[in-house]
Amino acid sequence: MNGRMNGATKLCSALLVAGALTLTAACGGGDSGGGDGTTTLRVAWWGNDTRQAITEEVLDLFMEKNEDIKVEMEYSDWDNYYDRLTTQMASGDAPDVFSTEIRRMGEFGTRNALADLDGLVDMSGLDPQLLQSGQLEGTQYAIPTGVNAFIIAANKTVLDEAGIELPDDTTWTWDDYRDFAAEVTAATGDGTYGTQLSFNDAYLNIYAQQHGEIFYGEDGKIGMSEEVIADWYSFQQDLIDAKASPDASRSAELGSTGVEASLVATNKGAFGMWWSNQLNAITTGSGSEIVLLRMPKDADAVSGGHFLQPNMFWSVAASSGKKEAAGQLVDFLVNDPEAAAIIGSDRGLPRNAAVLEEIRAGLPETDQASLEFIGALADELNDPPKANPNGAGEMPAMLERYGQEVVFGRMTPQEAASGFISEANSVLSK
Repeated sequence: MNGRMNGATKLCSALLVAGALTLTAACGGGDSGGGDGTTTLRVAWWGNDTRQAITEEVLDLFMEKNEDIKVEMEYSDWDNYYDRLTTQMASGDAPDVFSTEIRRMGEFGTRNALADLDGLVDMSGLDPQLLQSGQLEGTQYAIPTGVNAFIIAANKTVLDEAGIELPDDTTWTWDDYRDFAAEVTAATGDGTYGTQLSFNDAYLNIYAQQHGEIFYGEDGKIGMSEEVIADWYSFQQDLIDAKASPDASRSAELGSTGVEASLVATNKGAFGMWWSNQLNAITTGSGSEIVLLRMPKDADAVSGGHFLQPNMFWSVAASSGKKEAAGQLVDFLVNDPEAAAIIGSDRGLPRNAAVLEEIRAGLPETDQASLEFIGALADELNDPPKANPNGAGEMPAMLERYGQEVVFGRMTPQEAASGFISEANSVLSK
């Protein structure tokens, strides 16, 4: 942190620590540049070594094109990112530009931690519907970096070894999914399974929308019924009972790892539920042909439930005294074709149509496949999610925890659904 703070900043920091993130532009202001006319921006993001290298390359390009702006880079792994960012915000020392994701963007926006980006970033070429995911009460606090769809990744090699045809994803049901996966397990018998469990909140969101419900209601509380959540938990248990997925202990181990260690990416599983931009990691890890499939749905489903979700956002700190330069950087990251060519789909597929058209031919095959799949879904998609309410960042771990209670036999699906709703609403009401 910056050890030199004037009196106003010290007072603001003390109030921030006491009030937990009630930030204003007056806190941590700073001047717009150095004595040599250079403006220094601090930029923060999370990710692995690959993302670090990509981001450093694109930020170096920005500095080449904008010699009066210097970028200081701050990155960390996912586990530590938000703890660090929240501490920086509370002390008035937030980076000028930083990444958020949809579960946390709304929380920061409602606590006045994010700057209004209207007039700072050119949004004319960006998908207007997707931009709404970065808005709160009509104010644009975050710019989507790109989009993902939560999908089924099918390992063609494993299916071929099991002697099972690729399913028709326009007609298959949840029972079909379970049965296909169980057949793979039975046909291979070498520690290979049909699928693995997923307690991802996007999966539950799709399942709920297939039943005409939404994850979050207009009041910011859980909008799903106990019945739908219980059915979703029950289906996870069904997969174990049918031996379509590993037992509870192995499933818990898999749940604590990332996509690179997943069954489908290690040729030990036929199906897996992942984000579309993870296709490259799955393909690279497995060395196999991976096909993207729609989620199953029952005959009475009101929709397929699919939606495009921003992979993440770029935001500018409300406390930054360098908002114009910060906005210039965000504009470059989402609107510049050279930047987009470097970033590729690492932060989701670009949604600036002109930029995408310019770089499309140079994208790797996995990105081409993701684009083709999303294009095929175009007429089936539900609206992108709105900014999530305060506390949404705790939902994934909570869903996983109650899911483990079910599969280890410590709770019934109904008890888990009831417990989740009660606990989630207590967190979301804060």
